[in-house]
Amino acid sequence: MRNRNFKRLLSAVMAGVMTLGILTGCSGGSEEAKTDESGATVIKFGIHVANPAEQEVVTYNIVEAFNKANEGKYKVEFEAADTETHSKNMKLKAEDGSLPQIFWIEGSEASEYSEAGVLLDLSEFLNENGNVKEALGGMEEAFVDDNGQFGLPYQCNVQGIFYNKELFDNAKVDYPTDETTYDEFIEMIGKLKESGVIPLAIGSKNSAYAMWEFNEFLARYGWEGNIDNILSGKDKFNNKELTACFEKLEGLKDAGSFPENMATIEYFDAKQLFNEGKAAMFGTGQWDCAEFDKNIGDKIGFWWGPKFTDTQSSQEIVMKVPSAPIGVSAKVADDEKLKEGVYEFLKFYYGEEAAKLSYEGSIFPATSYDGAAASDSQYAMNAMIEALANGWASPKAAPDLTVSSAVQEALYDGIFGVLQGTYKPAEALDKIDAALANSQ
Repeated sequence: MRNRNFKRLLSAVMAGVMTLGILTGCSGGSEEAKTDESGATVIKFGIHVANPAEQEVVTYNIVEAFNKANEGKYKVEFEAADTETHSKNMKLKAEDGSLPQIFWIEGSEASEYSEAGVLLDLSEFLNENGNVKEALGGMEEAFVDDNGQFGLPYQCNVQGIFYNKELFDNAKVDYPTDETTYDEFIEMIGKLKESGVIPLAIGSKNSAYAMWEFNEFLARYGWEGNIDNILSGKDKFNNKELTACFEKLEGLKDAGSFPENMATIEYFDAKQLFNEGKAAMFGTGQWDCAEFDKNIGDKIGFWWGPKFTDTQSSQEIVMKVPSAPIGVSAKVADDEKLKEGVYEFLKFYYGEEAAKLSYEGSIFPATSYDGAAASDSQYAMNAMIEALANGWASPKAAPDLTVSSAVQEALYDGIFGVLQGTYKPAEALDKIDAALANSQ
């Protein structure tokens, strides 16, 4: 079965299709530790950006700090490629047994790598390093299945809506709070629009990067409690709760919330509208905090999004979730020296020094340590920390990372199809159901 499914996957990869089938991990010999000219054991880290030094600065700095502390003993080297190329490369390398020792995995594909048997169970690592497990505080639980601990969170993602206080003040609109309802949100949008600004900047040309605030919508309509029944066939996406959710998305469209050219601009274009003071709100995560500190400064605010009154699902939900995981090649277990080096790197990556480096780069680490925190001048990050102080629960994973890549793509298409007026809510949800049926 695995070989047949893998051939289907490989055909898809060669055709440029991003839908993931089941991997096999069937070929290749034992893993052997390689050393550089200094005698250091080399550990390859497959990362999803072409230039880590510029595009994943925090991770780059953590690796540099580890290499400096372990000079002559261990050295981590990046295998870098843009996200799409990285994803294809990892699938091919899983097939021929040449996966890097550590690699970033697209969240919607992670469980399939695990099912293929190409990932090392990291339960032993966590059992041997209780301080790391404690610091993760349950973040690791998103990446556990019948095969064990198949991955650990690359970072922690805090997702929601940033807003420009100055533009709200100019429009004489009160800042949103934890108690702001959807109807109040619509009123807010109308007043902001009347003031001459775009209420909510979105660029849906690359919808996977415009999803952030809508994960909260899905969560507040009971996604976490219902998704298992949907995926097992006991329920459908086109149900009462998600229909109400998608109707609220349609309401945002009808209120004129977005840029008129939303369909033809990208995430980065929409962010620029926010940075330039042309848009009052922008949905994103902590990865943009440093940029907002520079452009908006202490006028930045952060909000989880509106509460909904037409559902029985909990509204006291925040979106502080593990990002996509990093996994370790199962072949690392073949060489004790290499395994020791990988474990040492993971100890460092999830340790306090790395957490401090993360905060310095305005990124929430997956871990929590008393000695790691944002500085007073990190305004955007502190706005997020203030929002988290309500103590509300968070789902184990962001809704869009709990489904397969085929269903995820249909989810994005459905949401932004409704926002653009291409689909009615029921039509969009039917298309997601069809994607699920076709992927099984």
